[in-house]
Amino acid sequence: MREIHQEVDYVRFENVAPDEVWGEIADLFVSSFAAPPYNESPSDLHSIAQWGPDQLASPGGRLVAASHDKQVIGFALSQRLDQDISWRRRVDAMLPARDAAIMPSRTVIVQELAVRESFRGHGIAKQCIRELLSSRTEHDAVLGVFGQAPQVKEMYTRWGFSELGTCLIYGGTVTLHALHQRLPWMA
Repeated sequence: MREIHQEVDYVRFENVAPDEVWGEIADLFVSSFAAPPYNESPSDLHSIAQWGPDQLASPGGRLVAASHDKQVIGFALSQRLDQDISWRRRVDAMLPARDAAIMPSRTVIVQELAVRESFRGHGIAKQCIRELLSSRTEHDAVLGVFGQAPQVKEMYTRWGFSELGTCLIYGGTVTLHALHQRLPWMA
């Protein structure tokens, strides 16, 4: 892992975050997911500035922002599984293949994770997830990885996440791998 020459600060927000933070997060989100391999619509991605605060305000909502030189260079966003009906349906469809049930009110979803490209490989993503999942009351965590990003799936696997199952999203054009981790996470 390459070293960062200046310190990275991690700030955890519960329930609410300042508008200026959401502006920086939206810019980072667009630059991360409008690029290959995701190629998502920048205008759709920028809407995180509208729906992100709602997720943060919901039960299990937490935002971790990583800053370097007073700029957001990474973030992770969560909410509880029982607050997201589409994620709950995905997990419910995958549960018959698992021995242990996942209780929606005791499961946190890692909704989003992004790190500015020039800062990747420094452990920022892992620390954002560590901050996001620390001191939680939930028993499980789930997250999704697009099929076109196998290196991201491998990263989570190295961190101890295991595959819960897959489903098709975006009208059947994208495979989503749902990954699972028992909490507390000790990576």
